Amino acid sequence: MHRHVRPLSVGYSGAPVSAAQRLSIHRHTLGLLGLFCLFWIVGLRVDTRTSPAQQALLGIATWAFLGIALWGGESPPVRFQVAVLVCVATALECLGSIVWGAYTYRLGNLPLYVPAGHGLFYLVALRTASLPWLARHARVITWAVTAGGTVWMLRGLAIPPLPDLLGFVTWAIFMRFMIRGRYPLLYAVSFVLTMALEFYGTSLGIWRWSPLLPGLWLPAGNPPTGIGAGYCAMDGLTRRIVVTVANARLRRRAAGSAPA
Repeated sequence: MHRHVRPLSVGYSGAPVSAAQRLSIHRHTLGLLGLFCLFWIVGLRVDTRTSPAQQALLGIATWAFLGIALWGGESPPVRFQVAVLVCVATALECLGSIVWGAYTYRLGNLPLYVPAGHGLFYLVALRTASLPWLARHARVITWAVTAGGTVWMLRGLAIPPLPDLLGFVTWAIFMRFMIRGRYPLLYAVSFVLTMALEFYGTSLGIWRWSPLLPGLWLPAGNPPTGIGAGYCAMDGLTRRIVVTVANARLRRRAAGSAPA
């Protein structure tokens, strides 16, 4: 949190960008953020009473939203990064919900809108963290989110009937990313958005966290107070995969262009 935080360049290449283009990009980011929030405020409330077939229609709409958002101006590297995140998040959702049972969705399934929702969330977080106003106040924002997350974690430990130990563990992971991670502003934005979505979704009963983490018997809040750290970890894993794939491509090209 003591380093300079540069904004993430998403939605455009490294070529020179005019002031008008930057303004257009920033307006697009704010529009995407607004549509994302409106979509989930309405969509999750609708899902409180959907049948499996109706829920599938909501999933199709979410995938369409993601497709339009990605192919409506994002660069191929950003699209690939979001696609990798969707694969990572889907695998973790299947493990955490269906296999492990750490949390369960209302219909006992993995809703079709969840994988696409992760992609939308990640794209919105990337874009929001690149806004100039946030970048200029990155130090204040990261400190404020860190302090707020810490206070909320301590509250979770003190509230009966059981201390939110899963919240404490995930808070510690969040602290690690905020202190040593490369993109603390992105992690702060992701944490705030995740906690807002968790509070809303669990309050509607769309998903519910198990009071005791199966197998580990670790008490957990609904939601755990530090669960926003999940996106920090997924971002780190996604970037590692993206870099690995890019390096593999470079090696293949080098091998193909090498003289016989």
